[in-house]
This record gives sequence, C-alpha cells and structure tokens, in this order.
Amino acid sequence: MVDALRRADSLLESGGIIIDIHPTPEPAHLELTTGSEFVRVADRLDDGTVSGPGRRHMAADAAVAACVSAEMFNREAAAEFSFHTHADTVDELLDYLHAKWKQLHFAAADLSRARDHLARRCGSAIVVTERVTACRLARNRGQEDLRGRD
Repeated sequence: MVDALRRADSLLESGGIIIDIHPTPEPAHLELTTGSEFVRVADRLDDGTVSGPGRRHMAADAAVAACVSAEMFNREAAAEFSFHTHADTVDELLDYLHAKWKQLHFAAADLSRARDHLARRCGSAIVVTERVTACRLARNRGQEDLRGRD
C-alpha cells in the first residue's frame, strides 16, 4: 500500500488530498436485527487464511503510518465508524460476502441460528458489521516545494 500511496502522491495536484478508507484490524461480526433490536450471532468473522483480513488491515494502517512518518503526507483528520452490510436472507448475504471476501468461513450453528431468527421474525435482516477507519492525507508542504522545482 505504500507504493499505492506514492503513486497517488505523484498524481496529486498541488493542494490535493487523499482520503484513505479501509477496515480496522478488529474482526467483523454477524448480527440479526428487527427494528432497533440487534442480536449478535457471531463475534468474529474472517476469511480463514493465514494472512486473514486483520493482518491485511494492520498492514494498511502501517503503510499510512509509514508515509506520515516519512513526512510524505500530513494526516489532517481521522475517524472510525461502523460499516453495516444488510441482507434479507442468509443466502443473499453469503453470496455477497463470498464475492467480496476470499475463503469466508461461518460456523454452521451461527448460520442455522440466523436462519431460524429470520424465519421467526418478519422484517428481520442479517447484518455484517465492520469497523472502518477513514483519514484525510494532505501532501506535506515540504514535498510540494520539492516537486515545484522539478
């Protein structure tokens, strides 16, 4: 990702900014909702790989920190928020997640409990909740001065 930030920097106009948005290393979890009631089904979702999403997301955090530390960018603002992916059925959610996440694993008991909940409660939805970080990166003023001399 450091390479991607360097490339983005080379394309950035003077005064331009980069908005970096990626999930935090915190594992996603599965919930069921009916109106304002949320029931957690699974506390930890990952793709089952050795380099799972938590490690990839930590690497993204480290890449942004490295670019800030190298004074390539100034971090002007940062925020963390929850991102929710909703589906009406377990199968609909699985189809979506299998297309987006590699080698996703769910416990059969969690999926069974989710299907039972959705069948019993009209208007329920199944939700994957991820924590996401967003930060605004501006080119370091010193870097802009150096680029102007080229």
